[in-house]
Amino acid sequence: MSSLERTLHRRQEKETKKVEKKLAKILNKFDKLPNNCLVCEKEFDKKNKKHAAEWSVVVKPDAVRLYCPECWSSALDTINKLKSDEANIGDK
Repeated sequence: MSSLERTLHRRQEKETKKVEKKLAKILNKFDKLPNNCLVCEKEFDKKNKKHAAEWSVVVKPDAVRLYCPECWSSALDTINKLKSDEANIGDK
């Protein structure tokens, strides 16, 4: 193994460790996953595969937020409406 190969290998190992640490921090936040939707407080069943697939989780540095499908789609609709309103105002 040449010097250049060793250097590249070490860099790759360092990058891999950084990514693994970052991922570990995010996964540890899932321990703090709430039991209810943040908006409507509908109960989230952590053992239900359907809930796990359909509900949305937002991980922020200070909190983990959970949204049911209805509240999430409502929020996305509101955001899209605001964006289109903003675009319409910019066109005038």
